[in-house]
Amino acid sequence: MDNPEAPGSSIIEARSNLSMSLDRLAGFFLFMSAVTLLVALFPLIMGLWPVVVIAVIHLLIVGWCLRLAWRGNWARERLLVGPTELVVEHYDLRRKSRFCWPAAWVRVEVNEAAFGDSRVLLRCKGEAQQIGAFLPVSERLELAEALKNGLKVHSAWQASS
Repeated sequence: MDNPEAPGSSIIEARSNLSMSLDRLAGFFLFMSAVTLLVALFPLIMGLWPVVVIAVIHLLIVGWCLRLAWRGNWARERLLVGPTELVVEHYDLRRKSRFCWPAAWVRVEVNEAAFGDSRVLLRCKGEAQQIGAFLPVSERLELAEALKNGLKVHSAWQASS
């Protein structure tokens, strides 16, 4: 899309819901490390130095797990709805992808899966793209509604779909 600010264009942005920023996560980890090392200090004074080694190894493993969990859940999608095309830009720490489809022929489908889970799919010309997979189900459904409303003006499909 050349100009997302063109008349009739809209931008929908979905971001992962990380309840903790990276700075807070680092602060939590530092606090947890200090408490763990203070607890391991008493056995060290008693001459049980392997307890401190095990505590440090434990902290390294926990720190690595926290890092992987935070990085693995960071994601963002931008949906640029224009008069002629729909552009889906997906960003996460592993990859960046971009899909463009003619806005008139894109359909938004919500597929019910097992255990109350729902998937939001964009379909056009035999291709399908899942959007909002990183969002909770309620926010996924809100994203689908917002996108349906944004595409309604440009869609060639009947309003009853």
